Amino acid sequence: MERKTKKVALLLSALLATTSLSTLAADKTLYRAYKHGNHFYTTNVTEMLNAVGSGGFTYEGPAVTLVSYDDNDANKAFYRMHNPNAGPGGNHFYTSDINEALNIKSLGYEYESTEGYTTHSQAKTIYRGFNSELVNHFYTADVVEMLNATSSGGYVYEKEEGYGK
Repeated sequence: MERKTKKVALLLSALLATTSLSTLAADKTLYRAYKHGNHFYTTNVTEMLNAVGSGGFTYEGPAVTLVSYDDNDANKAFYRMHNPNAGPGGNHFYTSDINEALNIKSLGYEYESTEGYTTHSQAKTIYRGFNSELVNHFYTADVVEMLNATSSGGYVYEKEEGYGK
């Protein structure tokens, strides 16, 4: 139990280190974790701590930084959808396209939250890939990471979701 407490404390320190107090109002770090072929993303620190602490996920770090609705640079909402029957342990799907979010509901997905907003400024592109064997989408702002996922990780590049910081 003590080892798990230390692990959660270290994770909390890492999560808090990625968010400065001056940017808490506008910036929303999108954290990434992984478990058995399933990626999970959230801007909620408590939710990430729970996913790692009791959900069996391994924290991988920040994927990208989104912004709040009231930020001058806010562009499109980044929707989080969930299908508990897709893949092992269900599947989360994220998109900045409202029509895509509405259409995927026909596949059993339900709206869970808006994680934040993409930006007008093109600082970091958010790439999306899909692995049909794992029934898993992968999101990253690191082009090399996406190239590795598509060349040797079984993912197929799908599209750009927009931009983040």
